[in-house]
Amino acid sequence: MPPPIALVLCSAFVVWLLCVERRLSAGLSSTIWIPTLWLMAVASKPLGIWFGTAGDPEAGSPLDRLFLSALMMLAVTVLLRRRFNWSTALSANKWLILLLGYMLLSTAWSDLTFVAFKRWTRELIMVLMLFLVLSETNPAEALESVLRRTAYVLIPFSILLIKYYPALGVEYGRWSGKLMWLGVTVHKNCLGRLCLVVAVFLIWDLLRRWRAGSLWSDRWRTTADCAVLLLALYMLKGAENAYSATSVATFLVGIVTLLGLEWLRRRGVLPSRAYIAAGVLGLFLFGAVAPFVGAANVARFSGTFGRNETLTGRTDTWAELLPVVKERPVLGVGFGSFWTAARREFYQMSHGHNGYLDVLLDLGAVGLVLWAGVFVACAGKAVKALTLNFDRAAFAIVLLAMAAIYNTSESALSSMAELLTAVALWTASLVPSEGSVYAPVPAFEQNSFTSAAVSVEKSPNG
Repeated sequence: MPPPIALVLCSAFVVWLLCVERRLSAGLSSTIWIPTLWLMAVASKPLGIWFGTAGDPEAGSPLDRLFLSALMMLAVTVLLRRRFNWSTALSANKWLILLLGYMLLSTAWSDLTFVAFKRWTRELIMVLMLFLVLSETNPAEALESVLRRTAYVLIPFSILLIKYYPALGVEYGRWSGKLMWLGVTVHKNCLGRLCLVVAVFLIWDLLRRWRAGSLWSDRWRTTADCAVLLLALYMLKGAENAYSATSVATFLVGIVTLLGLEWLRRRGVLPSRAYIAAGVLGLFLFGAVAPFVGAANVARFSGTFGRNETLTGRTDTWAELLPVVKERPVLGVGFGSFWTAARREFYQMSHGHNGYLDVLLDLGAVGLVLWAGVFVACAGKAVKALTLNFDRAAFAIVLLAMAAIYNTSESALSSMAELLTAVALWTASLVPSEGSVYAPVPAFEQNSFTSAAVSVEKSPNG
């Protein structure tokens, strides 16, 4: 098939998917597109790469800065217009705000303070997007809409780029020479992360509606979800011998956790707050100590996913970086300040292939403790919400477990503005609320599609 025809067909398919989603989100305000565009930008290549204006390797692309600044200003404007309850939101997310404040403080001892500060504003934007979703009349449904729109756009276009526009959608490994699928992302591991989040989200939603007996009450919705799910699973598999093993392993952990929680629910047993918090913290600590113990326990399972005992060179990478951690073990070198262009060239890598190690490099032990506090606090919120809305609380627990285990051999923790990290934090922050207690959405902001809404049967758990 000629690429232009494939592009037209893919675009038509995405338009149809968004039309299906539009009916589901008829009660939401149109401003939900602001966090949706942000999440799409986070999950895909920077605009500077798409339009050939990459800019300075440290400062980034002017086009991306302009786009993110516009989204930030829009978010602040909407929150002010809605008279958002800032004090309630800040109080409900104390650990997250404390971590954000420490990230800002750490830019003071960075060797590139101004660049570090600009990178910190990306973290601030993530929090503002969270608050924007919180300000919706139904925050949980708003988040589902954001995730579904992101999946409906990025997954089909990733397939299109891989199959018909290989100059954009694939590349060959720098050292291995193997073909790697990129899709709309910058690396096979980023594509794996996108497919991982999308696949688990859609499986969770399909399971929820199947249990409620409403799976086929809206056939178009189920058909759309199944089609995108199959595409995501296909890309999660990746090219031969060049897939993201970490994403595949994390996907399996997520599904096992989801089914385990469902098994407990069926038996009328809800896990206690202490057990879930301990479990999430245990996974967190497992990943954090892996670089220090030579990853012996991790390497034991690496052969299952076609990787050698060095985790494709990760243990060698960790051995190189540990002496650097020991130079500034408490405070680190400052937020977003270790992986400069010079260090990437020197180490021949862009990150430490362990999220906890990257946190230690930038923020030191203080930053790692704050991140642990964020994870435990989020897990506590999710467990507390199990009796209010089991499905959404379980989804939050699954995402936290996935984020904790994923960072053992990949890095998505040094910034909140990473797809898996952001979605996990958003979901955990939103689960307790059955409706917005932060700000009423003005009537004039309500989606104009409300009158055309098609009611969809809801499960007893929401």
